[in-house]
Amino acid sequence: MSKHSGWKATTVAVSWGLVALAALVAVLARAESHATLYGDHVQCEQGQTGAGEKCRIDLFLTRGFRAFSQCQVCHGLDGNGSSFAPSLVETLREIDKDRFMEVVANGYKGQIGVMPGWKQNPNVMKYVDNLYLYLLARSDGAIPPGKIERYDR
Repeated sequence: MSKHSGWKATTVAVSWGLVALAALVAVLARAESHATLYGDHVQCEQGQTGAGEKCRIDLFLTRGFRAFSQCQVCHGLDGNGSSFAPSLVETLREIDKDRFMEVVANGYKGQIGVMPGWKQNPNVMKYVDNLYLYLLARSDGAIPPGKIERYDR
């Protein structure tokens, strides 16, 4: 082993650490910018973090959660995906609102299966903006998975 091997390994480790840090900063900046869209609709208990955190959502996001009941059959109870439908939590990190609206309305043919279009379903389309913000908040981690309670403004 040469005297430079340790230096090279350290340089590689530091480089990967910086890449990971940059990715984390980008995710946090994205979540912060989205919080202006849904922040007033979510209340979480202060001082708690992680899976034990209890959050409540207002009527606007509750309507999105109810519209999601059409989606959860394939995409899972918390939107984390299934063996035949992708995670919406992950997908919302990669697509914008226009693409989301297009896929919800017109459907999508993927590698595994076909998602039907929902443009004829008033239970979805009437609340598609609510649905988008509900899933965006889930994607950003503002609403933890699990049971959600509603609060009144």
